[in-house]
Amino acid sequence: MCFSISNHYCSLLKLCCETRNQLQAKKLHCVILKTLVDIETFLLNNFISSYYKLGNIAYARKVFDQIPQPNPFSWNTMLSAYSKSGNILEMEKIFYSMPKRDGVSWNSMISGYSSFGSCDKAVASYKSMLKDGKAVNLNRITFSTMLILSSNNGLIGLGKQIHAQIVIYGFESYLFVGSPLVEMYSKAGIIDDARSVFDGLPERNVVLYNTMIMGLLRCGMIEASEQLFHRMPEKDSITWTTMVTGFTQNGLDEKAIDIFREMRMQGLGIDQFTLGSILTACGGSTALREGSQIHAYIIRTDIIDNVLADEAISIDHQNNGSEGNLHLRR
Repeated sequence: MCFSISNHYCSLLKLCCETRNQLQAKKLHCVILKTLVDIETFLLNNFISSYYKLGNIAYARKVFDQIPQPNPFSWNTMLSAYSKSGNILEMEKIFYSMPKRDGVSWNSMISGYSSFGSCDKAVASYKSMLKDGKAVNLNRITFSTMLILSSNNGLIGLGKQIHAQIVIYGFESYLFVGSPLVEMYSKAGIIDDARSVFDGLPERNVVLYNTMIMGLLRCGMIEASEQLFHRMPEKDSITWTTMVTGFTQNGLDEKAIDIFREMRMQGLGIDQFTLGSILTACGGSTALREGSQIHAYIIRTDIIDNVLADEAISIDHQNNGSEGNLHLRR
């Protein structure tokens, strides 16, 4: 079959996914089955992926089972579908049926276990990768997944072991690995190690800066967080919200209000989390005027429907003795 025909059908299939039109995808599938004698595995692989994206794993599996000779991409696509959907039993069946496994296969397995509560099995799969020559399959996705698992489950000892292996296998300079490593140490309050990893990365993006600043603020390291904030080559709304929230949580209400004012001058988008934090700061200070202005802003932008902001407004007004004038009603 002409490769261009497969590409054409794949383009149509992509459009079905983009428009979330499962019925049209099924019609397209029927046309192909009726008109093409020898359907390329490449095209069938796209149907597996598309049916999964459209929420129909049963159809994805039917396509997979009809492929005469599934290639590694076929196996990995089906495995990934089960992994992402949390169907652990079928994920395991596919994995152990695979004639050959690569890094994508192992990462799907670990991610599936990690995402759906099978922490011990995720760790066991990772350890299996380190044995019998399978370490060649280790990559930055493997390490990132394991670091997130360690952080989310408070397994700092495991995280430190992963860190050592990251260095051994030469992945310590990868931002994709360094960012979750900084987050893990920061969440655990091991801020010196977090900062050491941060400083050792040759490349840093706004997400990494935000993670490091949040860790510093959690540990009450105000001056260090401010220095890092002012060093950032670019900032997003999360950066500013992190500073507002961090100052508020450390009892530095005036600093929180000042940084919020600067954020507004920059013309950045302000969400409910920013407003919730700044209103808490206003409630703990004498900034009644600032609180009233924010109150007016919330009414104009319909953020009043958000529970976080609504509750903070109530606290702010009560603390400033103005509940009768400013308390919001639903």
